[in-house]
Amino acid sequence: MASIVKRKNSYSVVYYDNAAGKQIWESGYTHAEAKDRKVTVEYEQSLERNGELEPIPIKTYMEEYIEKYGSKKWGTSYYRSSLALLKNYVYPYWGETPIHRFTVKGIDDFYSHLIKNCTMTGKGRENTKVTASLVNDIHKIMRCAFNQAKKWQYIYVNPFLDATTPENKTKERPALTPLQLEEVLKYTDNKDKYDLYLIHVALNLAFAGSMRGGEVGGLQWSDIIDSDNRVLHISKSIDRIDKKVLERVSKTDIYFKFPNLLPRCKSIIVLKNTKEDGGSDRNCYLPEAVYEKLMILKALQDSMKEEFGDDGYVDYDLIICQANGRPMMTEHLNKRFQTVLNRLNIKPLNSKDDENYVFHSIRSTATTYKLRVSGGDIKAVQGENGQKDPKMVTHQYSRILDEDRQRISQKLDDEFYGKKVQNDATGSNVIEILTALQDNPDILVDLLKRVSAG
Repeated sequence: MASIVKRKNSYSVVYYDNAAGKQIWESGYTHAEAKDRKVTVEYEQSLERNGELEPIPIKTYMEEYIEKYGSKKWGTSYYRSSLALLKNYVYPYWGETPIHRFTVKGIDDFYSHLIKNCTMTGKGRENTKVTASLVNDIHKIMRCAFNQAKKWQYIYVNPFLDATTPENKTKERPALTPLQLEEVLKYTDNKDKYDLYLIHVALNLAFAGSMRGGEVGGLQWSDIIDSDNRVLHISKSIDRIDKKVLERVSKTDIYFKFPNLLPRCKSIIVLKNTKEDGGSDRNCYLPEAVYEKLMILKALQDSMKEEFGDDGYVDYDLIICQANGRPMMTEHLNKRFQTVLNRLNIKPLNSKDDENYVFHSIRSTATTYKLRVSGGDIKAVQGENGQKDPKMVTHQYSRILDEDRQRISQKLDDEFYGKKVQNDATGSNVIEILTALQDNPDILVDLLKRVSAG
C-alpha cells in the first residue's frame, strides 16, 4: 500500500519497496499528482505480488537492451558514446532502482541535478558544467530504451515521454564565407609542397562534393567511376573504431582494416560505410578545375612511389593520404586546416576566443553556396550532401551571406522602389500635360485634326 503525506505546500507518496528493502518517499507532487502516483504505485505492487511485474534494476535492463537492440540498431560512434553516457551519468544517480519505479517527477529531478550539480567527464572537461545538449542526448537514449521496455512488457508506462528536458539551443557551427575560402585555396595551391597541396585538394573535394571529413579521407582512386564525365562515387568513410565495439555492432559495414603500427592497440582504422542509417552514398560530379587538381595530386603521389619505393610508400589507393601513403584521419585534416587558417589570420566573424573553423565548416560553406547558385533548389542540394532529410539543408548547414542580403536590397531598389519612382514620375507628367491642355485648348483641337488627317 501507499500513502500520501502533506509537507508544507507539496505532497509526498510514501510506500515500501520490497526490491530495495526500504521505505520510499517521493516528494514534490501536487495533491492531484500524488493521488495519481499513489494509484500507479499500488497497481505496480499488486502486479509484483502476483508475479506479473519483475523488479529489474536499471543497469541490468540497459545491458539487455543494448545487447538485443543497440548492437543491431546503432553505429559504432553512437554505441560508444551511449555506453559512456550511461556509465558516467545514469548508473551513478539511479543505482539499483527498478525500471518500473522511474517516475516523471524523478526524471525531472535527475535532469535538474545534472544541470545544477554535475560537471562533464573526460580529459580537459572536468570543470565544465553539464550542458543541456548532453542532457538531451541522455533523454534520447532513455526514452527509446523505455519504449522498448514497454514493448517487452517490463513496464506499462514510459515516464520519459512526459519528462521535461532543458531547453537546448543548437549552436550554429561557423562556416567560411566564399571569399575566405578563396583566400585559403589560393594560399594552399602550391604543387611544390605536397602537404600544402594535399590540403588544397582535400578542401576542393569537400567544397565541390559537400563531403564530410571522413568521406574525404576515405576516397580511393578507384572511386572515380567515370573519368570522361568526372564522376566520383562516395560510398566509404574513414574512421577509428574501438575493437570491442566493432565486435558487438552489426550495423557498420567494414570494407578494409588498416594494419596497426603499434602492438596491443585497442582501436583500429577502417574504411566503413558512410552513414549507418543509409542515404549518404552518392555520385559527385566534379568541376573540371577540381578534376585537374586531382590529376596533379596523382602525379605527385606516383612520383613519391618511385622515389620511396615499396618499403617507404604503402599504397592503399587513397586519394587523400600522407606522404608515405598512410591514411589521413579527420583530426589530421582539422589540424592542417587550422594551421593554414592561423597563418592567414582567418577566424569566424564575431567569434569568441575558443571558437574556430573546422574542416567540416567547408561542408556548411558548400551548402550555402550551392543553395545560392541553384536558385534555392533544396532537393538538388540534399542530393549533393547525401542527406535523408531535406530539412538538414536549410536548418543545419545553410548560412545567410551578407552579399546575398545586399543583393536582395539592391533588387528591392531596382525592381520595387525604382518602379514606384518611375510610376510617380509618369503620373506627374500626365498631370502636367492635362493642365497645359486646359490652359491652351487650341493645342488639343490641332492635335485631334492631325490624328483625323493621319
